[in-house]
Amino acid sequence: IMGMHPLAVVKRLQAAVNKAAGREIYLYGEAWNFGTVANDARFVQARQSNMAGSGIGSFNDRLRDAVRGGGCCDSGPSLISQQGFINGAWYDPNATSAHSKDDLLRLGDLVKVGLSGTLREFSFTDRFGAVRKNSQIDYFGQAAGFAASPAETINYVEAHDNQTLFDLNAYKLPQSTTLADRVRVQNLGAAINMLSQGVPFFHAGQEILRSKSMDRDSYNAGDWFNRLDYSYQDNNFGVGLPMAGPNSGNWELMSPILANPLIKPDHAAIVGARDYFIDLLEIRKDTSLFRLRTAQDVIERVRFHNTGPQQVPGLIAMSIDGQRYQGAKYKSVTAFFNVDKVAKDLAIADMKGRKLSVHKVQRKSASDALARTAGFDEATGTFRI
Repeated sequence: IMGMHPLAVVKRLQAAVNKAAGREIYLYGEAWNFGTVANDARFVQARQSNMAGSGIGSFNDRLRDAVRGGGCCDSGPSLISQQGFINGAWYDPNATSAHSKDDLLRLGDLVKVGLSGTLREFSFTDRFGAVRKNSQIDYFGQAAGFAASPAETINYVEAHDNQTLFDLNAYKLPQSTTLADRVRVQNLGAAINMLSQGVPFFHAGQEILRSKSMDRDSYNAGDWFNRLDYSYQDNNFGVGLPMAGPNSGNWELMSPILANPLIKPDHAAIVGARDYFIDLLEIRKDTSLFRLRTAQDVIERVRFHNTGPQQVPGLIAMSIDGQRYQGAKYKSVTAFFNVDKVAKDLAIADMKGRKLSVHKVQRKSASDALARTAGFDEATGTFRI
């Protein structure tokens, strides 16, 4: 837990390791700001807001929480009511959520921060129509943007701590949500993470809908709750209530969800999620534009459309300029994330006359029949997502 240590000590470690190796070694850690040392109370911490310029990676809770909803350590009714960008805030409310349209737009702004590498100096037009830096976007009273280079953010939506994305979606999606839509929501989480600037981090099994039967922290729960089935027959959802620990206070909420027959995926759903994840890996590998190397590269090349108060809610449109960039392969790429369950149309004036088509991986994909149906009208610059 890097944030519990002095920044000077972590930098000394970095220098010593590099010297011993004879080359730069990439270090990363949990740069959380909490405990008795919070806000530099005892020394200048190795916390997110102090790490800029160090070249050391910090896990990115900003993107994580915006995508999946709530915070890391929620308990009780908030596990259900605090929906996130991908699992229903405002546009697909569950039985207890009461999100406003502004809540969805706020989450969308935080996702844009993540897509742009959580860089302090990157600017975009926020939901109010003001041009603001990522460092001026609020995240629970902290600056959302904390990095000085893309390498300083470790982007993730699921890790060893806390519930898996599948289990959080089991809480937050309306209980009537179909299995097919649950898979699509899981895929959205993977896509946002995979196509964000920075370093993508994936929990083992995320790509096969991993469940720990809603266990919040399974480090001591054994194979019963941590099992990974690489025959793709079972994702381990519904194997029983998890051990007491941090879970007993939520058993009453978990029980009916674990018994919901609409949630547990079959072989086809698990394999479909895996294949979609592989598609994403191929798309990321196909062009260097999803892994820009410097903050200046991101500032100069990444642009968001569909912003401000009149935006189409729930739809993020991002373009990346590839001209004269090594490994880009394309003059530009445009990526869309539509979290709603219905198609969205979006006209982007700057796109008129462009020659754009759905990525070749998605055109041939066996796992995602909808992506290939996306359309673009060159004459008007209108996309259908």
